[in-house]
Amino acid sequence: MPFNLLRLLLGATAVALLCVTVPHLAQAESLAIVVNDKNPLVSLRPIDLASMYRGEELHWPHGGRIKLVNRETASLERAQFYRQVLNAKPDQRFYVLNTPIAVQSLIRRSDEAVLRFVAAIEGAIGYVRLSQVNPSVKVVLIIDAPSTQ
Repeated sequence: MPFNLLRLLLGATAVALLCVTVPHLAQAESLAIVVNDKNPLVSLRPIDLASMYRGEELHWPHGGRIKLVNRETASLERAQFYRQVLNAKPDQRFYVLNTPIAVQSLIRRSDEAVLRFVAAIEGAIGYVRLSQVNPSVKVVLIIDAPSTQ
């Protein structure tokens, strides 16, 4: 009898864990990398995007200063972006190449706030859920949603 109770409890725990984690996987969607619509950039390679957020590249090819926009550490979008683009945990700190200076980014709490900032600041770049993109910004790269398998 105690063995069957233990199996029942373990099974219930597994189901509870799945109920908690699977909705997060279901919410993951493709991310759009967005820049100001005045930015002459048409597309961006993932490796170049990673270089920007790692502090290896500080200026746009056309010369302007890159202004990074990030999401809060606990956001699903940041977790996805850091995992897929930077191969890092969302709380990973990066430093400007060959310096002890931390890479600076502005934190925005929502897709809407990221879009407003990027639309207003010429050198800005950020990431939002693809479904939230609007005509105020230009999409230069799409990061596909992670597979659920």
